[in-house]
Amino acid sequence: MHAFSHQPHWSRLAAIALIAWLEFLQSGLLNFASSQVMGGVGAGPEEFSQAAMAYALCAVVALFNHQWCVERFGSRRHLQGSILLFALGALLAGSASSPAGFISGRAVQGLGGAAFFTAARLEVAQLPPAKRGAGLVAFGQALLLGSALGPLLGGVLLQAYGWRALCWGILPLLPPAWWAAGQLPRRPPAHRPAHYPTWAFMLLLAAAFLLQWLIQQTPYQLFAHPRWLAGLAAAAVAAFLLFRATHRRQASDRRRWRPLRRPGYRLGLVGYSCCYLLVSANSYILPMLSVQALGFDLPTSGMLLSVSYLAGIAFALLYAKLLLKGKAPGPTETMAYGCLLLAGYGWLMSGLNGEATLGRIASILLLNGGFMSLFIMAVAQSAFRDIAPAAFGRAYQTKNIVRQVSISAGVALASVFMQARNALHYSRLSERFSWNSPQFLDSLHQLRQFMPDLSDTQRLGVLAGELARQATLVSCLDFFRLESWIGLALAACLLAARKTG
Repeated sequence: MHAFSHQPHWSRLAAIALIAWLEFLQSGLLNFASSQVMGGVGAGPEEFSQAAMAYALCAVVALFNHQWCVERFGSRRHLQGSILLFALGALLAGSASSPAGFISGRAVQGLGGAAFFTAARLEVAQLPPAKRGAGLVAFGQALLLGSALGPLLGGVLLQAYGWRALCWGILPLLPPAWWAAGQLPRRPPAHRPAHYPTWAFMLLLAAAFLLQWLIQQTPYQLFAHPRWLAGLAAAAVAAFLLFRATHRRQASDRRRWRPLRRPGYRLGLVGYSCCYLLVSANSYILPMLSVQALGFDLPTSGMLLSVSYLAGIAFALLYAKLLLKGKAPGPTETMAYGCLLLAGYGWLMSGLNGEATLGRIASILLLNGGFMSLFIMAVAQSAFRDIAPAAFGRAYQTKNIVRQVSISAGVALASVFMQARNALHYSRLSERFSWNSPQFLDSLHQLRQFMPDLSDTQRLGVLAGELARQATLVSCLDFFRLESWIGLALAACLLAARKTG
C-alpha cells in the first residue's frame, strides 16, 4: 500500500507545496534587492555573481548526490538535514559583513536548498495516479507563488528591517517545512545503495567549479585574457569527460542513467536551460529598472515585480485545464507561443520612458508571466514524455543541475551586460555634461528656477544623479530589446522544427 494512503489528501499537497516553494522564495527575495545586498556587504556586481556561482556549484554537487544521500539516510532524514543546512546558510549570509561571508552563506544554502525542488517533484511522482494531476498543480503553483512573494515580501522587509531580513526572513518558514518533511513517506535507507568512486566525485566537483568559474569570468576577461579562458574551458571539458568515463566504468548504478540519452530528453534540457537563463537575467534587470531607473519605492517595486509570477499562475492553470480537456496545442506550438509572448514583452518594455506608469508596466509584465508558464510546462511535457518511471528521479536530478547552472549564468551575464551598457551610455551622456553644452546650461537654469534654495554645487549633484538614472534606464531598454530578438529567434526555430518534423 502507498505510504501516503492513510493521510488526508490536503496534507499531501500541502507538504509538497511547503517544501517546493522555499528555494524560489529565497531566490526571489535576494534577486529583488541585489543592489541593496551588494551595498550591505560592500560587494560589486562581480562578487554578487560569485555568490550566485557558489550557490549553483554547491547545488550541483548536492543534486548529483541526491539519490546517493536518500539511499543512505532515507528520504526524511535527508530532507530534514537539507532544511538545517539551508537555515544555517541563511543565518551566515544574513550575518555577513563582507563579500566572502555572504558568498560562504549562499554556498551553504546551496548544499541544503538543492534538495527541495527535486524532493517535492519526486513526491508528486509517488502519488497515486488519480491524484498525480492535483499534485502537479500544487507543485507548480507553489513554485510560482514563492517567486511572486519574493519581491512582494522583499520590498516590505527591506524598507522595514534592512537587507539582512531578506536572508533571515526565510527562517520562520522552515518549521512548517520540517513538519512537511515529516508528512512524506518514510522511506528507509536502501539495503544496497549506489556506489560512486571518490575519484569520480572529485572530477565532477572540478568540472562544475571550472564551468561556473568560466561562466562568471568570461564577460570580464574575454578580451583581456582570451587564452586563459580557453585553457579554463579546456580544463572543464577534460574534467567532465574524465568524470563521464570513470562513472560509466565504475559507478554501481551506471545502467540507470542510460535512458537519459534519448534525444527528446536532451533537447528538453536545452529548452530548460534557455528558459531559466532568460528568467534569471530578467529577474536581475527588473528591480534595477523599477527602483534605480524609474524611481519607484521598494514596496511598490515589489508589488510590480510580482505581477509576472501571479500572471504565470493564471496561465499555468489555464494551460492545465486545456490539457485535461484535450484541447491544448502540442508542446512545440506552445513553446513557440510562449516565445512570441517573450518577444512582445521585450519589445513593449524597450519602448518605456522615464514617465512610464505602474499600470502600463504591470500590463506588459503579464506577457512575461505567460512566457514563463507556457514555455516551461511545454518543455516538461516534451522532455519527460518517454522517460520510464525507474529513470525519472535521475532525469529530474540532471534537469535541476542544468537549472542551477543556467540561473547562475543568467545572473552573471545580466550583471556584465548592465555594466558594459551603463559604461557606454554614461560616457555618451556625460559628453554633454559640460559648461560648453547648451543643453547642460538649460538644465542648470531650470534647476535654479525650481530649486532656488540649492547651491550650484548641489544642483550639479542633482544633474549627475539624473545622468546615472538615464544611463541605467537606456541600458535596461537595451536588455529588453535584446530579449525581444531572442524570443523571435526561438519562436522561428521552433516553428521551423515543427514544419520539418
